[in-house]
Amino acid sequence: MQKKLGDHQRDKQILVGTKACLKVTEKELKSLQWEHEVLEQRFIQVQRERDELYSKFTAAILEVQQKTGFKNLLLERKLQALSAAMEKKELQLNEVLAASHLDPATLSLVSRKLEDVLESKNSTIKDLQYELARVCKAHGDLLRTYEAKLLAFGIPLDNVGFKPLETAMIGQALGQGPAGLVSTPT
Repeated sequence: MQKKLGDHQRDKQILVGTKACLKVTEKELKSLQWEHEVLEQRFIQVQRERDELYSKFTAAILEVQQKTGFKNLLLERKLQALSAAMEKKELQLNEVLAASHLDPATLSLVSRKLEDVLESKNSTIKDLQYELARVCKAHGDLLRTYEAKLLAFGIPLDNVGFKPLETAMIGQALGQGPAGLVSTPT
């Protein structure tokens, strides 16, 4: 009986110690559950912010693409209009020269003036081509930045939902420097 009483006393002490450990463990569990809940709420908030930033970023990219495409279209049309006007003026001048039967001195003077006008027009065309190349380069840089940001945020490029437009001038390779440092067209 004495032995059973001693065993019983020891069991009671072990039970008290185990209950104390259980209380400490339960407190730790509650603390960890509360921390987990706080972290889940933060995670949800960060996801919302990421989604909002992504939608704003996508909208900004689309807007810039539209503006760039519109500018490119305007510059191409301007270039076409100037080229057509130059051809028309050249034809008119050739007709006038053929009909006038001018002497060689006057013809050379008129030719020099015509060459000056053509040189001016060619300079304007080159400036417009340069502007188009600069805008195309800025657009390309924007696309590369967009793709880099998507990858930085862990968004695969396949899941974007649209394919960014790549634009380049036919027959020209645009520079690889920053958008403001596009080389002059060759």
